[in-house]
Amino acid sequence: MSRYQDNPQAAAEPPPDGPGSGILVVEDEAAVERATRWWGLWLDRQVYGLPFPQSRKLKVEYATARMDGGGRAGTTHRTHTHTDRDDVVFVPVVGQPLSSGRYYAVRATGRHAGKVSACSREEDVVTCCGLWSFANDASPRPFVRGDVYQQVEVVQLSRRGGFRAVAVAPDGVPPGYLRRKGWKVHTSASTSCNLTDTAHGTDWPLRRRMPDLESFDVGVGGSTPVVVGRWYCPFMFIKDGGEQWLKDQVKRCMFYKMTLEQSWEEIYSCDNTHRGSISSRLDEVEVSVTVRRSTALLGGAGAVQGGAPQVFDGVMWFLPAASPAAAAGGGGGLGLDMVVWEKMEWELEKGGWVAGNGDDVERIKRVERHDGLGGHWDKFGCYLLVERFVLTRMDGSVALTYEFRHTDKITTKWE
Repeated sequence: MSRYQDNPQAAAEPPPDGPGSGILVVEDEAAVERATRWWGLWLDRQVYGLPFPQSRKLKVEYATARMDGGGRAGTTHRTHTHTDRDDVVFVPVVGQPLSSGRYYAVRATGRHAGKVSACSREEDVVTCCGLWSFANDASPRPFVRGDVYQQVEVVQLSRRGGFRAVAVAPDGVPPGYLRRKGWKVHTSASTSCNLTDTAHGTDWPLRRRMPDLESFDVGVGGSTPVVVGRWYCPFMFIKDGGEQWLKDQVKRCMFYKMTLEQSWEEIYSCDNTHRGSISSRLDEVEVSVTVRRSTALLGGAGAVQGGAPQVFDGVMWFLPAASPAAAAGGGGGLGLDMVVWEKMEWELEKGGWVAGNGDDVERIKRVERHDGLGGHWDKFGCYLLVERFVLTRMDGSVALTYEFRHTDKITTKWE
């Protein structure tokens, strides 16, 4: 957050490459220190400018003055201030720079918690007696990526933190609490979304380097996974239960963590049974194995129905194999919005993944020859590169793992 406070022009930078990319703003230590007043005794929680942080829930506040009294002789006027407050998380619209001011305004509390505030249409504006008009606000509704009426553009009115919102849709009318001029924003003191400034996408130098072959021995199954990419996914892109659990989902996990791991997986190993003999095949090993090119596991352990996800209504669903009657949107399954799925595919292809011809099982046959000095060896191992997406909730529980085996990236070890 302090980066954009120090350099507002940085907000115009485009999101990272690839589909489904966006930028989340984290309230860092420097920003908190800057907001501290009276020698550290008080923290000013008002947000004075854009972009809004996502690391805390925000309170949208609008104050109106009301005057009482003065109706009879001798009475005095008294002014009361009434403040409306709405708990919101402003999630930046995917694919837009922060300078666009475009957000999804997600209700954070109340009966509509987890739903996105929606703009009504100009045709819903009602005029009374030809003198004044008002809009019938549309009810908040579950997130739909293609629904432009769920997007608003926030405009800063003053340096002291006054804002208003306009609809992105040409005929849209923002909800009442956002279309009023001069509403202010404060960060919540009690509710943190537990975001940290560690999710910077793919570490390309580390990914290209691939795991160290010398970090493990033949026969142990492969290398320890190395994290080569980190992201956050807003909850609305993850269908972790049906609509009836939106309130629970937004309380439990406003953002999910996505990591990309690399490891070497052992697909074949053997001991040198010819050592000490005069066999002409002393230095040759024939490898013939069948591998599954991809494996999805719910919760990191549960098999997926059909072994692969299925598309329903723009969502890539992973349904549990244990309950074949499960329907998309029901309990037990997990869905990824297609924008997340497209991002995963893009990352894979960027890393050299070659899609198969529809058959998820591949036969690997090759003959490896040891060319080392003297030809002496005790153990042999054959490995292929595995890249694994791991989706976890903020409580640390694993929601999904999806492994992809690069059958064109094979290496060997001789000991």
